Amino acid sequence: MTLSQVSARLGALAAASVISATLLFGVPTQAQAASNGSYYKIELAQPAASKQELLRSVVVKCEGTACRAPMASTAAKNMCISVARKLGSVSAFTAGDRVFTADEIAACNAGA
Repeated sequence: MTLSQVSARLGALAAASVISATLLFGVPTQAQAASNGSYYKIELAQPAASKQELLRSVVVKCEGTACRAPMASTAAKNMCISVARKLGSVSAFTAGDRVFTADEIAACNAGA
């Protein structure tokens, strides 16, 4: 194998690595792109006392009874319980495409 063949192979390997890294780290998931960074969508029974709170390492932003937050590295039920504890009774909770049932919301509020 000549030096030019080795260089060509290394160049192809480097290009493949860059493309793989871009696809792996640089492209947002469909859920993130569709929701404009709002993975969690929460409706409270009463307006939130504060416009934003740090819960489970993400900032939850609220306007009135509607709250939004990016994805956290925790189970959705734990996020729901944290919201209920800090912001008040939850009346609706969505994590990505998953809409919590009335029983799941009741469990969130009971955990608060």
